Amino acid sequence: MPGRYRLLLVSVLLLVLLLACGLGKETPVAGTRVPVSQEAADRLAQKLKASVNQDDGTFSLEVTDVELTSYVALELSQPAARAVEIPLQDFQAQFTGGQMIFSGELTTVFPFRLGLRVAASARVENGQLDVALNEARLGAVSMPRLLLKGLSRVVSETIVEAPLHLEEAVEIVGVEIGEGLIRLGGRVVTSDR
Repeated sequence: MPGRYRLLLVSVLLLVLLLACGLGKETPVAGTRVPVSQEAADRLAQKLKASVNQDDGTFSLEVTDVELTSYVALELSQPAARAVEIPLQDFQAQFTGGQMIFSGELTTVFPFRLGLRVAASARVENGQLDVALNEARLGAVSMPRLLLKGLSRVVSETIVEAPLHLEEAVEIVGVEIGEGLIRLGGRVVTSDR
């Protein structure tokens, strides 16, 4: 069998396996589109500035999906983001069913646009933030559960180790995902490098 036919057969089998592994429990379907506004983005910027208690470095922050969607979507449209060529457009963030659902379209990665959707839940356990990726889709293909578990572990470990590598970082000590909003509590930690 010529090499290119083997490659085609392996590619088709891989696609079938990915689709089969991705079947199962679905995450909540995103509702209506989240509107983007400069006012909502500015409101989140103000909340970020005002949320830190300067006396003890703690913070409490409540962010709506409209604020986060607006902030990220408008940041991605800035010339600085385009200079770095972040291949994500039409960003949406929704908080529903106890999950954070992020979606958008990947561009310039392929010769066509592909929809991207990631659903994750977060909780604080034993004093550490634990993030679980519940679903990840690229176009019509779902990421296998085994890979999601591995990526969830990497994300959680990265969050835990981040304060060790930065002069100043944020440590999350409480998280609650409600309908249309997320509440975060934590503190700013400085590294003793």
